[in-house]
Amino acid sequence: MNEQVWRLAVRAAGTSLDVLSGAMYLAGYEGIEILPSDRDDDDRVTVRAYALTRHGLEELARVAAAVPGCEVGRIEEIEVEDWAEGWKKYFQPQRIGATLVVLPPWVSPKHYPDRTPIVIKPGHAFGTGTHASTRLVLEALERVRPRVGTRGPVVDLGTGSGILAIAAAKLGLAPVTAIDVDPEALYEAQENARANAVHLLVRTVEGDAQDVPAGARLVLANLSAPVHRAIAGTLAPRLQPGGRALLSGLLEDEVEGIVAAWPDGWERRVAVLEEWALVEFVAPS
Repeated sequence: MNEQVWRLAVRAAGTSLDVLSGAMYLAGYEGIEILPSDRDDDDRVTVRAYALTRHGLEELARVAAAVPGCEVGRIEEIEVEDWAEGWKKYFQPQRIGATLVVLPPWVSPKHYPDRTPIVIKPGHAFGTGTHASTRLVLEALERVRPRVGTRGPVVDLGTGSGILAIAAAKLGLAPVTAIDVDPEALYEAQENARANAVHLLVRTVEGDAQDVPAGARLVLANLSAPVHRAIAGTLAPRLQPGGRALLSGLLEDEVEGIVAAWPDGWERRVAVLEEWALVEFVAPS
């Protein structure tokens, strides 16, 4: 069965691309493609955003049109192959770190007896373990798990498919709260949590980091750089002394801006995979 979706193409570069990525997060796109220019003298990229309804892309087009340097195309309705069948071609098991494996539902965990399985059904929410930014958080989560205390909430901010929250729960952390601006994403996160036999607390928000419970011991956030910068001053005070924030969704050259947005005196560590980066902050004890 084929499905109709909507697509918007925007050409952008530099700071205009930063602003565009923040607008896309708020618009609630279902997926994106980033295509480089085929000309050596053109540093712009074409960003294609996909959505199941036209409304979100109309707002994105309006915002992008007001950003200097953005060239906005028209919104098109396109036909795509069935989501599940299409995903079976591309979503293969992903071994991550030393102990994790991300699996689609049609692959049995029995094939990976030495790893902790995270079963994710491909859907419209971001997060299947294939993107470098997701892998960075999962690898960091595996690494810091022995250092994370036993008291205080664990929060996945912008949970998408729920993959990070589910991984935290599978690694023995609780309670885990999954937060997102999109109710459909939270529905998918709950479905994936059930498939993994773990419990998540879920919360729909308007996008304010104040919705992170006070005294959080661990925050996972795979978001765009503009969103990270916008919420840094609100998010940092929500962590308990010694609490950690694993921030991803960043390009390597965006790290400096994120570090500058956080308070002084925090221990930090940067990990890089391909051109993507993760910043780990540890609150002063």
